[in-house]
Amino acid sequence: GYPADEAATYDSLRMRIAECGHLFLCAVCDEGILGYVCSTCTSASKLTHDSMSTHEPDGTTLCIHSVCVAQPHRRRGVASAALRAYINYVRATSPHLRQVRLISKQYLIPFYERLGFKLLGESDVVHGADTWYELAYELPGADDDGGDE
Repeated sequence: GYPADEAATYDSLRMRIAECGHLFLCAVCDEGILGYVCSTCTSASKLTHDSMSTHEPDGTTLCIHSVCVAQPHRRRGVASAALRAYINYVRATSPHLRQVRLISKQYLIPFYERLGFKLLGESDVVHGADTWYELAYELPGADDDGGDE
């Protein structure tokens, strides 16, 4: 879980499930839910509080809000596997998406960089007491206009 000043509200989670449930995926095992990844879409070029508070179905930027793993399953590769699977899933099911963006605490930046995300710098998003950093992952074909040459 997240500290109280960073956790999503019940209403935020409800909105994400209702409006973009196809972007809310769980990692499961026989014992139950190991973790989840959830997102919304935006047409904004940069993450802001506003761009992360709504869902624009036709937006070309996927805003990852959470990569959560249950405490007993952390540091076992679950988050890496879940995020890789998630990116492959959205690439296959949402071809209009051009990039994935997220905000991260400083200590998690190397984790996301190992998965192919690029650090863009400090985020303007204020969420709790800590400084957040914005990272981006360009989806293959993002620069392709789809036309034949």
